[in-house]
Amino acid sequence: MGSPSQLLWAEILRIEGYDRVPMKWWWFGLPIIALMVLLASWRMTVQLVQWWLQPRLDPNGLFRQLARLHGLNTKERSLLSELGSTLPSAAPIAVLFADPSSWAWKKVPDQKGIQPLEELYLKIFGFPRDQEGN
Repeated sequence: MGSPSQLLWAEILRIEGYDRVPMKWWWFGLPIIALMVLLASWRMTVQLVQWWLQPRLDPNGLFRQLARLHGLNTKERSLLSELGSTLPSAAPIAVLFADPSSWAWKKVPDQKGIQPLEELYLKIFGFPRDQEGN
């Protein structure tokens, strides 16, 4: 017959003949460890995907995306970049797409420079700018 601990396990697990063929401890531990490894790898994969898909703070990327969405060509993008240099240093250039009051007409020296800006303003916002700059 087996030791008292073997008999106890045989009764708990109700395995016939447990005292003759002892069950190894790792038969229980190995599936538990495998399940823990599987759950940990799943959790790490989910966290990696969430990190990859989170929004980034990239003002230049936002400007490029907005310019692409509005269908701006290279010349129009460079006009916006020049106009963006008149913005305060903390303001990103993408604010030109959201705030019509950020367009500085008075800093353009000649009328030839204002006409392309007016066309660009109309293309982005869909309405012309009035003479007072509003």
